[in-house]
Formats: sequence, structure tokens, C-alpha cells
Amino acid sequence: MEHAEFIRLAPQLRKKAMSVGQSFFASEDEAEDVAQETLIRIWKAWDGLSSAGEADRLTISVAKHECINVWRREQRRPHTSLSISHKETQPAAPGSSSLEGDELSEAIRKAASTLPRSEGRLWRLFAEAGMAAAEISAITEVNVRSVSTMLSHARNHIYKLLKEGGYIDE
Repeated sequence: MEHAEFIRLAPQLRKKAMSVGQSFFASEDEAEDVAQETLIRIWKAWDGLSSAGEADRLTISVAKHECINVWRREQRRPHTSLSISHKETQPAAPGSSSLEGDELSEAIRKAASTLPRSEGRLWRLFAEAGMAAAEISAITEVNVRSVSTMLSHARNHIYKLLKEGGYIDE
């Protein structure tokens, strides 16, 4: 199916996911988390779907599974931070730029995990799904300027943590 079709169906799919989340959780925030995570997963699977009906069915199924995932994460949610700095690690062997890239990727992932939920979701849509602010806005029904502001805040937060950890020089 075409990506334009996803943009057109996203509000309808979001309502279905919200409904599943609201029936599972008393919290509107957790239902919103379920809806956003569901849309991310549907977006990633979109190319393999053949019809809008299949997207509807998959949305309900993914939302139910996401409710369980959110509940499990909440049960074991320790707050993490960048506990080890790049300066404290052993120097890498010559020619190990892929190792340094892996370390930087892991540091970015850890830094992103410290973002507030709403910013973290938008960041994943931007960084992992490769979506533009306008696409994110259409899916999440958040004003495009707000999306841009939240993404900017997320970038600054991640940059600050990477800088503090010694992964980025001034």
C-alpha cells in the first residue's frame, strides 16, 4: 500500500488504537502511548499490508500487544542515564572506527531513553522511521510546529548527554 494511504488512514487507525488503550488503562497518557507506539509499528509494516481492512485488524492486534508491553515496562521501569563516559573507556585499537560508531550508537540510544515519553516517541519516528516533522504531525495529530520544537528539544538533550559523556568534543 502507498504511504499516502497511511497518512490518510492514520487518524482512523489512531482512534482504534486509543480505544484499545483506553479500555486497558485508566490513564489517558498510557492510552496515548499505546496509540503512538502502535502507529510506529503499523508504519514500519505498511509496505507489507495489502488493504485498509488488514491495516485495521493489525492495528487492533498490535495495540493489544502494546498494552501488554507498556504494562510490563511500567512494572520494571528503572530510570537510566549515561552511567559510563567515553573518557572512562579503554582507548580503541587502531582502525576500530566501527567499534567507536557502535559505542556512539549505544550512547545515543541510552541518551534517547532518558527523554520524556512524548519526546521519545517523536524522536523514534524521526530517527528510526525516518519520518519528517510534517509526517509525524499527520500521524500523531500534533501541530507541526510543536513536533519541530519537541524534536529540537530532544536533539539538544541527546547532544548535551553525549557531550557530558565525552562522546562529542566542543
